[in-house]
Amino acid sequence: MQPRVRTDKPAPRSARELVLTALRARGPMSRAELARYAGAAPSTISGVVQDLAAAGLVVGTPRQRDSPQAGRPGLRLTLNPRLGAVAGVEFGFRSLQVLLCDVAHNVLGSAECELPKEHTSAVALAAARTLVGETLAAAGLSRGALIGAGVSLPGPVCRHPDVVKSSAILPGWRGVTGDDIASALGVTVSIDNDSNLAALGEHVWGAGRGCDDSVTLKIHAGIGCGLFVNGTLVRGAAGGAGEIGHITVDERGPLCRCGKRGCLETYTAISAIMDALRPRHGALTMPQLMRLLSARDPGAVRVVGDAAGLVGTHLAAICNVLAPRRIIVIGPMAEAGDLILDPIRTAIGRRIAPNEVPEVVLGSLGARHTALGAIALVLDETDWLPAAGQEYRGKTYSGR
Repeated sequence: MQPRVRTDKPAPRSARELVLTALRARGPMSRAELARYAGAAPSTISGVVQDLAAAGLVVGTPRQRDSPQAGRPGLRLTLNPRLGAVAGVEFGFRSLQVLLCDVAHNVLGSAECELPKEHTSAVALAAARTLVGETLAAAGLSRGALIGAGVSLPGPVCRHPDVVKSSAILPGWRGVTGDDIASALGVTVSIDNDSNLAALGEHVWGAGRGCDDSVTLKIHAGIGCGLFVNGTLVRGAAGGAGEIGHITVDERGPLCRCGKRGCLETYTAISAIMDALRPRHGALTMPQLMRLLSARDPGAVRVVGDAAGLVGTHLAAICNVLAPRRIIVIGPMAEAGDLILDPIRTAIGRRIAPNEVPEVVLGSLGARHTALGAIALVLDETDWLPAAGQEYRGKTYSGR
């Protein structure tokens, strides 16, 4: 039998297209970095950059240095910031955050507000449209400057076609499509779930930069993972990858919001930690919990350590399958630092081969990881840049 020849292989991408894609998705890069990314000779990249600069698409900015050095600082290249702006819209269970960036990855502004309990998608989207408009206005920009919006949701999302999956976690959003969200916001959108976008944010902007194989662990109202394998975000069938929080710990355990019993997050999410401490400390807020941990309260340290160790136990199975180089811990509980990192490290170290133990680190983006991931998503997926071989003929925005 003759080997089957694929006829759907995509055409090779030009150096011009690779440069634009790299700057759009990764932000500032040097010529040498672009040459490595594109697999092209430095002279080829220099010629491409020169043409793109002449067309108004690319500009050079001085490389920032942490300490003074002799000689001129090298230039890093970015897309021209005046080409437009993008928004990251992060819907939480009770909160909404909007972050605005230009296409060179410079943050222009942000805003946030609370959402009603058990809100509908219509209420949340109306609030988002208002908040996006206010953020643009505060940055001195019109809506015409907005190229697209990345949208994060704290529940399962099926992509291509984009639709919010039926779920007890987001009942008010069931069946909402990407087109519905785009119509409500008045701009092209890309949508995904919060764990995936948090991982993408850290991969592009934060503690995952330069690491092609990583797991981003988000400990908040639930427990979720974003997975990068060989530099690619793994979403799985119907967007269901990384749902570590719904691994069954005990089939007779507490009822989870997903409808199953004994899920990992029923023992390890923030609400479970608070419930475990309630008999001794009453109803706690996050700042109060952090103060207890800072004072090394024995009960708080034990409860948080047990929860982190249980997460690490099940995270070890993921490490044995995917062999990540780095685990990035984010979410409100990450503020506990080594009190949560050390039990995770210990649990993983006991369960995987010593030469395969990944480093376990904190995320570096604070509370902005997910909104920044949403921005990275829309920058990567929108097709507003000129196609290969075309000159830039669009309008730049003029700011105020």
